[in-house]
Amino acid sequence: MSNFTDFIGGGGGGNLFNIPFHSSQTWTPPFNGTGVIHVIGGGGSGTSSSNEGGGAGGYSRKAVTFSTSTNWTLVVGAGGLGNNSGSNGSAGGNSSATDGSSTLTANGGAGGTGSPGAGGTASGGDVNNTGGAGGTGVNGGGGAVGVLGTGNTGARHTGGSSDIAGIPLSNAYGVLTGGGLGGICQTGSVAGRSGEDGGFLAGGGMSNDSASGAYNKGGNGGIGGGGGGNYNNTTSNGYSGNGGNGYILVQYLTVS
Repeated sequence: MSNFTDFIGGGGGGNLFNIPFHSSQTWTPPFNGTGVIHVIGGGGSGTSSSNEGGGAGGYSRKAVTFSTSTNWTLVVGAGGLGNNSGSNGSAGGNSSATDGSSTLTANGGAGGTGSPGAGGTASGGDVNNTGGAGGTGVNGGGGAVGVLGTGNTGARHTGGSSDIAGIPLSNAYGVLTGGGLGGICQTGSVAGRSGEDGGFLAGGGMSNDSASGAYNKGGNGGIGGGGGGNYNNTTSNGYSGNGGNGYILVQYLTVS
């Protein structure tokens, strides 16, 4: 059993405490009260067949009332795994949170194929945003999770950046802060040129290394972000980036 102090968020006020979940489980609220639940689906992986990026997971947010007599079933979707030798990307897993009366769902992003991976949809919340799509061709970065609206797509050579990118702060007042930037693409004909990983909620950068036999890899997505594509599709040494795992965040605002 967790202690109250295990849940207290650091670095400022605005809510009583944050409870993050990185794996699926049954959760019983430790106190009666009110708060917000944020649910993020897993990101899709990029493809190594034509370097399209994976789509980001969807995002759902809802204000809820917590009761110690109610169990929540929390499902955290895994990010899609990257691949090599010209294979398509794989979809991220769906995330959800339900107490039997309220159900929030954030679907996983699609993997890159011969076209960019689409962003995951969301439902059941007060806010339901579709994740950003992966980039295509030379725009093969992964998509980003959208908190303020539809997520940003993979930009030219780089992953999509979070729409709440900024200095990390204590998540408070029922909102998320501190989103990251998309990973930068590394290009050229030198061995070992791999895309950078995306920051929090952001997409991974693509890799475009034409060196024969060189190992290179698209960048992994951050939480919920799509993985970057890989253009070196003629060798088993070229891998696309993994999609970021899903995430659920509970924020208590009041305790009664």
